[in-house]
Amino acid sequence: MTLIDLPAAIRTHLLAEAAIVALTGTRIYAEEDTPPAGYKPGTDGTALCFRVRGGGPDFPDARLMPSVLFRCYAANKPDAQELYRALYAALHGHCGATVRYGQIDMLGETLTDPDTGFPFVLCAFRLAVVAESS
Repeated sequence: MTLIDLPAAIRTHLLAEAAIVALTGTRIYAEEDTPPAGYKPGTDGTALCFRVRGGGPDFPDARLMPSVLFRCYAANKPDAQELYRALYAALHGHCGATVRYGQIDMLGETLTDPDTGFPFVLCAFRLAVVAESS
């Protein structure tokens, strides 16, 4: 068994979600807390950062059940909340080929990044992801 690249699988799933891509383009950053240096939400648009924060395998190890922390960045709080709602619609209760199921683990909280001053919505989902790569 070859363990799947979990962050890459989640990013690929999100890039297939039209509502998210309409807001972020390709600005979806795996295993990052903040967008890369030089990111300017006012000119670059919204960005989605995520990090696997724990979880484990599901019996009988056919799926991984990670808890994933997401940060929805934007130039202002309403735009950050719009991205959060698109993320919720794309993950909560929905199925896909690799990301099989998602459930909200922590509802969104609108915050301001203390280092950058950028507004973002912090939320978490519990996902069910196929454990093996082919």
